[in-house]
Amino acid sequence: MNDPGRTEAYMAEDRASMTGPACAFLDQWLATMDTALEEWRRAHLPAGFPFDFGLDSLDALEPLLLSRYPDRAAIDAAPNADFTSGAVRYIGEALLRAVPARWGYEDRGAENTHPYNRVPVVRSNTPAAFMEAVAPYLTLHVLVRDRGRGTLRQFTGPLLDAHEAAELAGD
Repeated sequence: MNDPGRTEAYMAEDRASMTGPACAFLDQWLATMDTALEEWRRAHLPAGFPFDFGLDSLDALEPLLLSRYPDRAAIDAAPNADFTSGAVRYIGEALLRAVPARWGYEDRGAENTHPYNRVPVVRSNTPAAFMEAVAPYLTLHVLVRDRGRGTLRQFTGPLLDAHEAAELAGD
C-alpha cells in the first residue's frame, strides 16, 4: 500500500523544515528500527506472538500492554522504558503497513508543550493541507486510559480519512 517513492518525497519535504536535532533523532530512530524491534520481540513478546505488523497483531498486543501498564504512569516508569520504546515502534510500523504513511519527528525545544513535540509520529502520505499524524506513544495513553479492545487499530482512521480527503480534493 505504501509507495516508497512517494514516502521518500514526503520525507524530503518534512526534512526541509526540520531542525538539525530533529533530523538527527529521526535518522537514528529509523536506522535502528529493525534491530530495536527484533530485540524488543525477543525480550518482551511471548513465543507465538503474531509479529507481522498486521492490524490483528495490534489486537493481540493490547492485552500485553494492558497487563504491563496498570495505569498511564506505568508507560513512563523507568523499568518500562525499553518495553514502551518497542511498543511505540511496533505500533507505528503496523500503522505504516496499514496506511500510506511515514515516520516524522519534531523538536520544538524542551519548553514547548505541544503533545507531538519530541515524540515520533506517523504522518499520512498526503499533501500538507490534508496531512494527519498519529503518535504511537499517545495511542498507548489512550489504550491504558480507556482499556478498550480494538483501540490501537482505530488509529488508522485519521490517517485513512486524510487520504480520502486528499483524493476527493484531487490531490
